[in-house]
Amino acid sequence: MFRKIVLSFIVLILVADVSLACVGKTIYVGYVDNKNEEIMANVFSRLILERTGTTAKLKSFKSAKALINAAQGGDVDVFVFSDEQIKEIVNSINHENAKTEFNVKYNLVWLKPLISAKNEFLVPIIRKDTLKKFPALPKLIEKLEGKLNVAVLSNLAASLKNRNMKDVVKDFLKENKLI
Repeated sequence: MFRKIVLSFIVLILVADVSLACVGKTIYVGYVDNKNEEIMANVFSRLILERTGTTAKLKSFKSAKALINAAQGGDVDVFVFSDEQIKEIVNSINHENAKTEFNVKYNLVWLKPLISAKNEFLVPIIRKDTLKKFPALPKLIEKLEGKLNVAVLSNLAASLKNRNMKDVVKDFLKENKLI
């Protein structure tokens, strides 16, 4: 009998510990204040919340430089940049050189681009410290690969005229079987 009580107590502690694993953890998703980036930030936020239970909070910035400074200071964990923002930071059109500079100079890691077309480049960027805390985050974000393009972002933006952001993003993620 004593053995059953001790075993039950141990199981209870282990289950409680697992269920509290994500409690109190927050990922800050940054974006430069424009519609496409706001949509992407909301997609990241909803995907993270639904798939991991981790709270994801949005932070808007007026410029790419302000966003980079916030990431360096630990105020933003993950964000997405377009070619335009990358050039604003590193003044380079060569993606490999820019990727290396982001890594070395800013302590930021580029994930696989979500959109990589002639006229559009959209890459998720994550802090190295965040990778240590959330090692599965890149794999989760990469699930968006192939689901987004310029036309999809335009359609999502157009949907916002009649519906709110949360519903548009939730429907997009459900339609693509991501949540």
